[in-house]
Amino acid sequence: MRPTAAAALALATAALLAAVPVTAVPLSSPMTGPSAAAGGVDIRAGKPAAPAADMPLPPPVDAEALPADGPPRALPGGRQDVQCSRGTHTPDAASVAGLLWGQRVLALPQLGSLSSGRGVRIAVIDTGVSPHPLLAGRLLAGGDYVAGGNGLADCDGHGTAVAGIAAAAADRGTGFSGVAPAAQVISIRQSSPSFTVPGRGGVRQASGNLSTLATAVVHAVDLGADVINISEVACAEPNAPGSAELHAAVRAALLRNVVVVAAAGNFGSGTSGECPGQPEPGTVVYPAWFDNEVLTVAAVGPNGLASPFSYPGPWVDVAAPGERLMSLAADGSGLTDQLSQVLRTSSIDGTSFAAPMVAGLAALIRARFPQLTARQVVDRITATAAQRASGRGDSVGYGMVDALAALTRTPAVLPPPSGVLATGDTGTLRLTPAPSDQAPAGPGALWGGALGLLATLTAAALAVGRLRAGATPAGDQLSDRGQR
Repeated sequence: MRPTAAAALALATAALLAAVPVTAVPLSSPMTGPSAAAGGVDIRAGKPAAPAADMPLPPPVDAEALPADGPPRALPGGRQDVQCSRGTHTPDAASVAGLLWGQRVLALPQLGSLSSGRGVRIAVIDTGVSPHPLLAGRLLAGGDYVAGGNGLADCDGHGTAVAGIAAAAADRGTGFSGVAPAAQVISIRQSSPSFTVPGRGGVRQASGNLSTLATAVVHAVDLGADVINISEVACAEPNAPGSAELHAAVRAALLRNVVVVAAAGNFGSGTSGECPGQPEPGTVVYPAWFDNEVLTVAAVGPNGLASPFSYPGPWVDVAAPGERLMSLAADGSGLTDQLSQVLRTSSIDGTSFAAPMVAGLAALIRARFPQLTARQVVDRITATAAQRASGRGDSVGYGMVDALAALTRTPAVLPPPSGVLATGDTGTLRLTPAPSDQAPAGPGALWGGALGLLATLTAAALAVGRLRAGATPAGDQLSDRGQR
């Protein structure tokens, strides 16, 4: 159970709210926080999760459910129903700076001298990754559970965008870069909305489910992945078909010293495995529900608030930029700020794109501290996050990741953020961008004065430990790949 907040915690929260004005807005509307000029930031926003009492814990891991590895094969009865739609939209020069706000918040220019992720393998289990010049020499074929190929085909553009955020080399023309620009990427195509397979009652559904995801995780581990990124989720009842296999697979990955990073999921229609329009008792998010084995990432926007689409829950561990981003285009060249999937075009928004920010950070940590176990890498990320006055919360977990602190905080082995916080060690962001990296008032100053105050006020507060949970029947199909 979540620890009860101490009196110091309540005092810290009250003092923070008194010092930083927060504009009240309806939960169903996009949320805006205090202006950067006021030095404030509110990371308390987000739709409320269902009461923790309504959320069951995962069952014990069933080791017998672990799927066997083997050459990836297409699911029986699969077919391509939609022509590959990889149309891209190249951002103009005037909009590029705004699309790189996430890179400035993570201080990517300062990280290059500390770690580049060289020697680390990130497995991207997604819609495939198309070859791209900014992944040249580092993109490895991991197989295809959709069409039986090698994994280096992406009809949807989603997996390519995810891989680019995690590990693309720097683009000199725009300044775009992946978080770990020297890491290798293993592409495993496990799902695609462009392909369908026979579903329940004869209704065809998009390719990919919990069972194939479990097998893909096992395969990624056997291919030598150090970090696995899963930017797809299913919202379903506890113990849904295939969940035992997935639980066993992510536990096996942890035991094999692999960090598993997953998207928190987005609010959706509540059908076809998407998350419902609001948290509901009886629905859990896969694979995030398996919180002991998975590092789950929510999305925040340029204003520092939890993204209105980001699905909250006790399994959320940290947050990262997940709105108004750009990444690699799946046509094999250039960059894009839009994706086209199944006759639908959208901007690069979603927890799908926040997760690879953190997967890239995990790769940087693994390269800089190769002696750390997977669990210790996760602890560094959560312990150095920009924590809230109340410890962790269901919208952003322990807060926005602080990449610079995660790579420089000493000692190398950090305790997880539970129990009493050490004085002055709240994970508060204290980054001052170099003049060339200064953003306009807003993104560049995102985590300013209020968090400095928070560091002092929460020194004696109780941090909240990692929780597992769940909250509506939907099915085991993987369909919410983190886009709105």
